[in-house]
Amino acid sequence: MPLHSIIIGAGISGLVTAYQLKKQGREVLLIESSERAGGVIRSRDADGFLLESGPNSVRGTHEFIDLVEDLNLMNELVAADAKAPAYVYFGGELHAVPMSPPALVKTKLLSTGAKLRLLREPFTKARRESGEESIASFVRRRLGPQILDRLVAPFLSGVYAGDAERLSVQAVMGRLAEFETEAGSIVRGGLRAARAARHKAAPPKRSLRAYRLCSFRRGLQTLTEKLAQSLGDSLLTETRVTGISRSGDAPFEVTIERSGERRTVQAANLIMAAPADAAARLLGDYAPEVAALIADIPYTSIVSLPLGYRREQMARQPDGFGFLAPRSEGLRMLGSVWNSSLFPDRAPEGWALLNNFIGGETDREAVTLSDDELIRIVHNDLKKVLGITGEPRRLPITRWQRAIPQYVIGHAARVARVEAALKNRRGLWLTGNYLRGIAVGDCIKNAMQTAAEVQQQ
Repeated sequence: MPLHSIIIGAGISGLVTAYQLKKQGREVLLIESSERAGGVIRSRDADGFLLESGPNSVRGTHEFIDLVEDLNLMNELVAADAKAPAYVYFGGELHAVPMSPPALVKTKLLSTGAKLRLLREPFTKARRESGEESIASFVRRRLGPQILDRLVAPFLSGVYAGDAERLSVQAVMGRLAEFETEAGSIVRGGLRAARAARHKAAPPKRSLRAYRLCSFRRGLQTLTEKLAQSLGDSLLTETRVTGISRSGDAPFEVTIERSGERRTVQAANLIMAAPADAAARLLGDYAPEVAALIADIPYTSIVSLPLGYRREQMARQPDGFGFLAPRSEGLRMLGSVWNSSLFPDRAPEGWALLNNFIGGETDREAVTLSDDELIRIVHNDLKKVLGITGEPRRLPITRWQRAIPQYVIGHAARVARVEAALKNRRGLWLTGNYLRGIAVGDCIKNAMQTAAEVQQQ
């Protein structure tokens, strides 16, 4: 008897998809080639420091909180102070990112001219050309170069490790692009959308303010471990997929190899939740048109480099989310997440844990540097920002050769072509971070949507 669904890839997307389908009573099989489920979400203890090798936190979306509640993990959930500031390093100082109109007026991060330039946005002529546009071009046109250089570009470096000159505004900030297209202005489009939302507003499910940034007492791996446990025998790790085939509307036949034994399993639906390159390789024979589209999605590399410091070593105490660094400020690192400031029990008493990032599209060589070189670069940058004296506590470094998919110009069109191609492959589904959102919260939302669509078949 064929299964309802086979899911390939047990990162957060595959785990959530399998969990949602199994919760509805469907017979599923989740296949993972490595020895553990969870993908890039990895938490571990290193001499009393709780390290995150991949994502450091999750934005508290409704889908994420729903999942945490469903898994009975609310008692394990920890949330950062909603008022914890994020900083940008500029002019030799840390400046809190302005999150309100009064803060924008007061900030020294922007010049008076740049602030006045923002007031002209509703009167700036809209772009008439068709096709996708870089975020850099879009922001320069509508908001001015300082907003790009001191706020938007550092944000993109911190989230995507990407280059604003290459990332597509339609793919990364699609709502803002729609505001300009539909209303001729970001401001007018935002106001129009707010009015429309008020007219059809339903009572909010919950306030998300308390869940701005979330983790768990023992790290994000708590979530993926719980999902994996809930699947029981429906999850196979250390299992390699060696073939995928299908004839007409017959079930998919997936050949797998585990512990030296090979067998074939059948299912009505096949859900690819592996990274783009792995998914493309597996689909090359069955769906070559889909494989060709996703095989070319570029990824960038990044280094996650945690360091520990005694608090008396720092003239400037880390007291918020962390900081991002514009490329013009002379720092090589992209930014730093201050985990011990955000969440409890991330560092031993009297210590601070700073998780630092270097590399990305503007510094592709960083991932090839030695540990000693990387630590020296990051430590010297942190000395400038936080006034650190003495040496850091060295902690395990993680290099991600293919860390984050890049939604470069043409990505939105690529996604549309993928969706069209999938319509001709009934029963085949794609989910993951390489199409419609890279954050953990995006992956959870998209996985839930995929599971719902599969259920409707």
